[in-house]
Amino acid sequence: MHPRSHRPRPAALVLAALAALVLGACSGDDGAAGGSMPTPAPTTLGARPRSSATLTILAPRNGQTISRRAPEVRLGLRGARVVPHATTRVRPDQGHLHLLVDGRLVAMDYGLHERLPTLAPGQHLVQVEFVAADHAPFEPRVLAQAAFQVRP
Repeated sequence: MHPRSHRPRPAALVLAALAALVLGACSGDDGAAGGSMPTPAPTTLGARPRSSATLTILAPRNGQTISRRAPEVRLGLRGARVVPHATTRVRPDQGHLHLLVDGRLVAMDYGLHERLPTLAPGQHLVQVEFVAADHAPFEPRVLAQAAFQVRP
């Protein structure tokens, strides 16, 4: 057997890292209930790029009380743009959006507007992360969050 056959290919490492990120975010055991974003599994891909992008949640606003049980999230992104394709050619000014509600991943989206799932009355937390086009986070992470109430 040739010695090179035992070394993982870079594409296989990227796919493994992406699978670990998605599975970790979807598992619900990420400790996000306290308001923090899930931490991705460590990878052997090397240092992550830095992005100068800024992300804001325009709606719902932090502290807002809303009457819609399936509200819309509207986002603002400066210094970067959302791209519709995944790639391992990471650029600090291009990426995707990961949207979590109450610690659960609800969308890996390519736009700045998203309808949330139907929510029960009470307090909720929406978290959004601008990630690189390979779906892994920038370093430091580009995050925004807002806590809001859904009226009964």
